[in-house]
Order: sequence, then structure tokens, then C-alpha cells
Amino acid sequence: MKLKTSSLLIAGALFGAAVMPAHANNEAMMDLLKVLRDQGTITAENFELLASAAKADKEVVEDVVNKVNSAAKTMPKITTKGKIQIESADGQYTFRPIGRVMWDYIDTDEDGSGQNDFRGTELRRLRLGFAGKVKDWGYKFEGEFNGGETSVKDAWINYSSRFGADKNRLGVKLGQSHIQYGLNTKMSSKYMTFIDRPLFTDSAVSPARESGVIVTTAADDYRWMLSSGLTFGQHGKGGSNDDQVNRDVQGDTISVRGSFVPLMQDKQHMLQVGAGYLNLSGAEKYSFSQRIISHEDATKHLSGGLASGDLDSTNAFTTDVFGVYGPLHTIAEYNTYTMDSKNNDDVEVDSYSVEVGYWLTGESMKWSKGYTSGITPKSSLGAWQVAARFESTEIEGDVNGTDEVDKFTIGLKYYPTSNISFLLNYDTVTDLTVDGSSVGYEPSALKFRANAYW
Repeated sequence: MKLKTSSLLIAGALFGAAVMPAHANNEAMMDLLKVLRDQGTITAENFELLASAAKADKEVVEDVVNKVNSAAKTMPKITTKGKIQIESADGQYTFRPIGRVMWDYIDTDEDGSGQNDFRGTELRRLRLGFAGKVKDWGYKFEGEFNGGETSVKDAWINYSSRFGADKNRLGVKLGQSHIQYGLNTKMSSKYMTFIDRPLFTDSAVSPARESGVIVTTAADDYRWMLSSGLTFGQHGKGGSNDDQVNRDVQGDTISVRGSFVPLMQDKQHMLQVGAGYLNLSGAEKYSFSQRIISHEDATKHLSGGLASGDLDSTNAFTTDVFGVYGPLHTIAEYNTYTMDSKNNDDVEVDSYSVEVGYWLTGESMKWSKGYTSGITPKSSLGAWQVAARFESTEIEGDVNGTDEVDKFTIGLKYYPTSNISFLLNYDTVTDLTVDGSSVGYEPSALKFRANAYW
């Protein structure tokens, strides 16, 4: 009877230890065995035997745990929230696929200008690529695939380092990337408040991307930043001698941009001021023309330029302000671009835009490294933003006379998740001068976009 009771007690102890955590079950086992020994339920010989087995089990368990922990420290980290990124355990290597899809609906009203209205849909942007880093070196490639054609957007390699007691940043980038000039032009289309940028941006008077070398230095937290570039035209679309043709026509561009943050309570309450300079030389010719209501306008009401062979060089200056105060934000930019003529009058393009936005659901525009980034809705109902923008562009000195346009845009933006947004815009021209004469028509457009990015 005594043997049977001790057997049951030992079996119960083993079962209890089996369902307890590894560290706790060995301590509990030893305590229980001591009680059984002291009460005479088991012999001293059995106690030593079972105690030795428990200690050996503890060593095995601890060895397994240590091996698992050691292996976990060397396993790559995989991020799936909002993006897919693979990162080495020491953070020295990363890789992630990137891309965006933008589908638009457009309905324009030319208001009697004599041009055809447009009503329809288009795949405005489809981009795919990848980005990552190898220790102090980074890389990115992103191509655009629209309308059966392909083109290179970003294709670069960069080196980054730190210097000084404040760990300031230093970077050198080689390849095709953004020109270091305008604020609105460099802000990503993924995060724009409106479907289209201001009329002067991402154009001949505030160019977006070219191939060359970029040098950037900045504070550790990007409260100040200074960058400069020497670039030589855009990559072509793959045709024979296409890149060489682009470089011959577009010339060489020197660009400089600086920004600093004079006020920052936190990233949701801050003010940034920036400025840029750009010089183009060696181009065969240069001109500026722009559709004023939508990407699908039948004609470009704004146009100005110099005849081939008459261009000496160009000079451009821009200043900008970017402020965030809780759910309210504002972005304002002024740009002046002068085409210096060898034999005739210079042509000057002056532009400005002011936008104001407000998040109805309490989010804030995200300031990131001197520019904007995405937002995360505060609730499962998503994030809602209302915004308005006024802008003006004037071309003076062109042989056909002055062109000028004032335009007003209102917008509604909805984020159901951090990676998907829907935009509804209404654009209307409030004043238009073409070739020196005020016209009686004021085109307008209703536009919608579905936007996804990763």
C-alpha cells in the first residue's frame, strides 16, 4: 500500500511538472521530492535518483532554450505592417518591394474654349520596384508602366555616414533621383493633398528627376538640411540613343536646396522654411507649357519659351513654408524661373501656390525628413481630410504675349487604411489670359482617384 501511494504521488508530481513552465517545474519538482523524502514516502535512494533526473532535465531544457534564443538573435526581421520588408538581425541589410497604383476618373468642362471636354478614366500611375541597404550603402529602383510604355523614375545607389559630435548626416547619391530644388515637386505623389500638383511643379520650371550626383548633409533629426546636385538630363524610355538625345537637349543642371525648422514643439506642431536655386546651361532650347485643369486637357493654354539656339542659360529661385498645427496644415511655395535669351527678351515664369488642409478625424499631416509622409487613421472608420488651394502662374516676355492663370481647388481625402486613399477634387480657373488677351472662358474639372501604395 505504501509503494502504491508513493508511486501515485510521484506520478502526480511528474504530471504537474510536465504542464508547468520549464524553470518553474524543476523548482517545484525539487520541493515536492524533498517533502516526500522527509515524510518517508520515498526512500533516500529514490530521492537522489529522482533529483538527479530533475537536474538533468533542467539542463536539457535550459540548453534547448539557449539554443532557440541564440538562433532567434540571428534570424531576419520581417515587417508586414503597411509594407513587406526583410531586415537582418543586426539591421545592416534590408530589402523591400515598393510600388503604387493610381486609378483616376476625370470629367472636364472647357466652358466654351473651343476645345473638347474630356470624360473618362485612366491608370495614371503604375510603378513597381525595390529598395534596400547594405551596411552604409543604399539602393533603389522604380519603374513606371503606363499605356504600354516603360520609363525609369528612380535608379540610384547612395552612401551615407555620420560626422561631428551631434551625429549629423552626410549622403552621396549616384544615379537618377529628384533634383534638389522645389518642395511640392519632391513631395511624393503617394502623399499629396490633391490629385494634381500645382501647375508650376514637376515641369520645366520646377523639374523633378535627372541623372547625376547629389550630396546632402543634415542634422540627425532633419531640423536643418542642405543638399546640392549636378545632373545631366533624364534617362530615356529605352530607344536607341534615347539617353544621349535627352542629355543633349536638356543640358546640365546645378541645383541647391536648404531647409530648417525654426519652430518645433513636436512633429504635430512645427514650422519649416525652405529655399532653392537652379541653373541650367548647355541646353539646345527650352520652353514651358502646361495643361491647366487636368492631365487629359486637349490643349495647353499656358506656353512660353525661346527659339532653338537663342537660349543662353536659365536661373530659378524658390521659397517655401510647410507648417503643421495639430489637424491643420499649410504648404506655400513661390517659384520664379528666367530663361535668359542671347538675342531677344528674356522669358520669365512666376508662380505661387498656397494650400490649407484640415483633418476632420483628428490626425496630423506627417512631417518626415523635411517632406511629407503617410498617415495612420486613428479609428477603424478611417481618416477624413478637407483642403483648399489657390495658385497662380504668369509667363512674361514670350513673343506671343503674356499668359496668366489663377486656379482654385477644393478637395476631400479619405484613408480607410494607412496604405489606401481616395481623393475627390474640384478644380476651377478663376481668371485666364492667353497670348496677352483676357478670355471669357474658365475651364473646370471634377476628378476622383483611388490610390494604393506599398
